[in-house]
Amino acid sequence: MTHPTAPAADLDRLAELLGSDASPEHVMDISTLDGFIAACLAGPDRPPLSEVLPWILDPERTEQEVSFGSEADAQELLALIAQHWGDTAETLAANPADYEPVLYLEGSDEADGDALENGEEISIIDDWCFGFVLGLQLQAEVFERLPDELKDMLGPVFLYGSEEGRLELERLQLTAEQHESIAHALPGVVVALYEHFQGD
Repeated sequence: MTHPTAPAADLDRLAELLGSDASPEHVMDISTLDGFIAACLAGPDRPPLSEVLPWILDPERTEQEVSFGSEADAQELLALIAQHWGDTAETLAANPADYEPVLYLEGSDEADGDALENGEEISIIDDWCFGFVLGLQLQAEVFERLPDELKDMLGPVFLYGSEEGRLELERLQLTAEQHESIAHALPGVVVALYEHFQGD
């Protein structure tokens, strides 16, 4: 996976915990979590982590009991989530050009028709976009507060991060190059949103 240039949080350990029995059954994966955090910090309301933590632990809001493998697991997981939240906030505030989303990468296969011509890996952005869209949706009337330019920039994120968008994606049949172009544009979307709502 890709990650910010100098994270304080151990993202590999965080990803490991999120995908293990140490975490609640329905917890976000690392990419969804990263997109969610980015939206919460870049959007207009900047809800505190304590307010949105229930969504991280159970994004589908199943209302099932949230349980961890152990008390130590819970403490480590919550500390790493808080650390990544703080790292992302610091990067956006001090070095926005260094911001990079946490994305999974998939090896290209020339036989599947989705490969890039140069054989590079394909970025998996669905989970990140889902988290980002959810983080925006938790903020009051966020879409009415967006200028048209930002709405246009966010369009591809909603293609990948919403149910309606996925149906449109199936119709569009984007090439691997078009897909990767959208993936490469994600940092700019986050920074533009942050600068619009949080900039001086």
